[in-house]
Amino acid sequence: MAEQNPAGNAPAFPKLLPLPKIERPLTLVVDKLADVRSAADLPSRLVFGDLQADSFKFEKKGWSAEWRDTDGHKVKFRFAGGLSSLELDFEGDEMVTLVGAERFADLDGTVQNLQPGSWMEKLGAKLSPRYTIKVFAHREDDAVAGSFADGPLLTLVLPVPADRLMALFELHKQLQQDAAITTNIDGYARLHFSVVNYLEGVNPPMLSHPVGLVLHHVNALGTPAGEMPVREEDDEGSAAWTLRRSHYLYIAHCSMRDAARLVERLAVAGFIGEANGREAYPNAAEFGAALMPFGYEYVVKNVFWFDADRRRRVFYPDLGDSADRNALGAHSGEVWLKSLIRDAQKLAEQFKADTAKSFAEGMAQQGENPAGLH
Repeated sequence: MAEQNPAGNAPAFPKLLPLPKIERPLTLVVDKLADVRSAADLPSRLVFGDLQADSFKFEKKGWSAEWRDTDGHKVKFRFAGGLSSLELDFEGDEMVTLVGAERFADLDGTVQNLQPGSWMEKLGAKLSPRYTIKVFAHREDDAVAGSFADGPLLTLVLPVPADRLMALFELHKQLQQDAAITTNIDGYARLHFSVVNYLEGVNPPMLSHPVGLVLHHVNALGTPAGEMPVREEDDEGSAAWTLRRSHYLYIAHCSMRDAARLVERLAVAGFIGEANGREAYPNAAEFGAALMPFGYEYVVKNVFWFDADRRRRVFYPDLGDSADRNALGAHSGEVWLKSLIRDAQKLAEQFKADTAKSFAEGMAQQGENPAGLH
């Protein structure tokens, strides 16, 4: 990448950085539902929970069992030959669906035919008051990705400072050993572009000036602004300062079951801020995360949202690229990946210093030549 910025030519940051996968193997002894003879034959996970072996019991036409989660999520499966039932409880929102599957693997289709819209609303109600995060709704006609073991799959995205990429890498390593994370998670960071509009008159003075906006961005994320911010007006006369920025975008895929836990871990590590209205990273809206159904990041364009007070708008022309996801397999070796991350961090640190120096020199020159101020 070679974007122009006020400090000169931007450094060439690595474009794609895969992160360690969190893998949770599934125990599945038998293939067919009719072959289950004891709790030992059942899958260790089902949609929202872990197997409760003592819940298994034979019933008149088959068997039943329960799977539960430490957050209170519950699943009950009743096998009754040709027509079974799946009872689901996520954050207190219950759903029952009839199942005609003969094999456990066929339950993937059952999960993919669920309508998780109300569950996404529950997640939003749980996370949005606490964190700087936008939870997007699941629309009725949208496809559902997921599996019988882990339930609906979601995507989490958020901007990450270039000089904290190693901390993100190490967090993924820690999650590999985190027993509370019960399902698979994969993630990567890609160099990306987005836009932030700061409404004039309601934001701090620093965020209504091109120099202040660039410094605000560079100090937080360590990557170049795409160009100097510009003042724009809409048809009603409202004015906003528009910042086009480059930054690393963290993209993670996780189960709905573990989404809140992943957000909490990222917040404790300082990557997701509190919903307290503060301006600094990571609390300000422009550094916030977004949680959405899996696949949105590849097909949805022109994604945007406002902060709670509608003082600024965050806009992404796109989020993910399937070509990037397919290319992740070509990146291997922890030593090599860490070297790329260290390169990105060094570039960010130097770029921050160079940008601050450049603006300081520019302000000094303007002070010596008042005619240069416009």
